[in-house]
Amino acid sequence: MYDKICRGCGTYLSDYYRTGMLGCPHCYTAFRSEITKTLRKIQKGAKHEGKIPTLNSVDKELYSEYKRLLAEKEAAVLESRFSDVKNISDELLDLKAELERRGLI
Repeated sequence: MYDKICRGCGTYLSDYYRTGMLGCPHCYTAFRSEITKTLRKIQKGAKHEGKIPTLNSVDKELYSEYKRLLAEKEAAVLESRFSDVKNISDELLDLKAELERRGLI
């Protein structure tokens, strides 16, 4: 019987069937049809949707603000603006609590 092999890492298709694990990113191309069949059996589809849920505009804005404040806090620390660091930290705590409540972090 013919056993496909990944030219990137040398993993055989039979290894994938035995372990359920691939050896490298090239395996996804080498074993595309077999992987797609397996994915369709065990989940909704074969397309990767990502781990981060689709965000609405308010969630995106809150998350962007959180990232902006983190960068601003880092700059304030590097510039020894400690009163700014305190104020930004307070804002970050409030924003982090809201993002956690929404399940975004």
